[in-house]
Amino acid sequence: MVIRQHGLRLILGTAALALGLSGCETLPTIRTEMAPGADLARYHTYGYFDKLRSDRRGYTTITTRTIQDAIDREMRARGYVRGPDPDLKINFNVARRDKIASVPGPSYGIGYGGWRSPYGYGWGVDYRNDIQTVTEGTLTIDLVDRGKNELVWSGSAVRTLDTKALDHPKQATDQAVNLIFGKFPVAAAAPAAR
Repeated sequence: MVIRQHGLRLILGTAALALGLSGCETLPTIRTEMAPGADLARYHTYGYFDKLRSDRRGYTTITTRTIQDAIDREMRARGYVRGPDPDLKINFNVARRDKIASVPGPSYGIGYGGWRSPYGYGWGVDYRNDIQTVTEGTLTIDLVDRGKNELVWSGSAVRTLDTKALDHPKQATDQAVNLIFGKFPVAAAAPAAR
């Protein structure tokens, strides 16, 4: 009886671990690039290109507004001011692509009853390597020196578009923009004390 209780605890613990690991959130992969010799601290104002790549249909989308709001927060936090004749012009692009992915990991099995006795229980752990199609989303933000018409900084976030990201696009977008600007060369100012 003690062995069965210990075994049952082991099985339940393993199942809980498996469920816990499957619920972990995957953060986007962030990549940034700065033009050689660029000094982003010398710019003071910013604005957006008239035709953003996320508005291919000829009107401003909800996605565009969400991304602009997130970028505006990040730029203001760094002391930049949005204006009509800006030093920096910003463009951004959202892309999706399907890809084949290998998802390795443990597989758990729990059973009750058995071949020799209807009162036994069993459990097992196996290693699997599932192949599946996943959708990957990329958000790229470009900052362009308006006077020279040259790209001075670019940041991108790449992540698998899971159900959570698709069901809550604003949260996923805010997180991606925040993580991209976390690698921006001009740090955000500390919030004012109250």
